[in-house]
Amino acid sequence: MATTRRQAAHDSGQDIWNRVVKAGDDGLPREEAIGRNTPAQFERGKAWIRDYQCGNKKTGFVLVHSHYAVTNNVEMNKLYVTTRLDTLFKSVKRLYKCALANLPPDAKSDLSIMVLLKTCDDIFAAMKFLEEAGFSAQAAAEAAQERPRTSTAAGRGRRASGAAGRK
Repeated sequence: MATTRRQAAHDSGQDIWNRVVKAGDDGLPREEAIGRNTPAQFERGKAWIRDYQCGNKKTGFVLVHSHYAVTNNVEMNKLYVTTRLDTLFKSVKRLYKCALANLPPDAKSDLSIMVLLKTCDDIFAAMKFLEEAGFSAQAAAEAAQERPRTSTAAGRGRRASGAAGRK
């Protein structure tokens, strides 16, 4: 069984970054963005990009419509963030329902549990505020559908993914 030599996150990240930058706002699907990296190297490289490269280059690295893009396009960044926040919100709801909601009343007087409940309540309130302000994942997705991006993928010799890859 062949093994892959461990690669520094910086090296994977720089490789991914260079490839995705060339694609412009159209971005690249995972299969093309991953390049010669293994799936684990791809994940470490994306983490390095988000932790360091975005701040150094003053630009965003987003996943929109199943395509990775390096961009400061406001709509793309808004869609990415609202989608990720919605995912995190769902995770917090699940954590609350499975681990905190059904605790006996005496456990809810524990200081650590009180802090966790307050944190969950704050997250729920923040997400409600964002949704009321129109920043829900649903609103962002609807806005993205109103102005579909034009793809130049076919012009670059790649097969255009079309609507099938955009959910």
